[in-house]
Amino acid sequence: MSKVVMHRIDDRLIHGQVITGWMGLRGANAIWIVDDVVANTPMMLDIFRFAAPSGVRLEAMTVDQASERLQHLDQGNDKIMFLVKFPKTFIRLLEKGYKPEDINYGAMAHKANSKNVAPNCDLTAEEIADTEALYKSGIRIWIQLVPFGGQREVDWSNVRGKLGFK
Repeated sequence: MSKVVMHRIDDRLIHGQVITGWMGLRGANAIWIVDDVVANTPMMLDIFRFAAPSGVRLEAMTVDQASERLQHLDQGNDKIMFLVKFPKTFIRLLEKGYKPEDINYGAMAHKANSKNVAPNCDLTAEEIADTEALYKSGIRIWIQLVPFGGQREVDWSNVRGKLGFK
């Protein structure tokens, strides 16, 4: 039976020693990138294949494809690192019936209209609203950029207010 061993939001998806470290810590042997754009852009997928650790099976799929595949985890033997770029991806999966126990937030670069939630983790008002919705659905949300760095719990119940978002 396949199992998702880590759900992670990281706007770079696969990068350097961070992914290698997390994969080793979690015993993962497969990476699923769930992103509609990456899944439909062969050149981007080729770039991620070069970045993936040797010997790891990498797949990119749309949210709809992932939703279908998640219903059939009993048909494999993979330990999957599940990577997405945006909290909205997990909102869409939640709407399709998939609810992970927890989601790790990795690096989220500063962008227009974003605010710093934790070191190297900047979120827009929409991303914070999506995160609050995930949190309120009973999913544990935690921030930890690197495998052996400090884990940071955030009280997501009022992050928007604390950061000045409405």
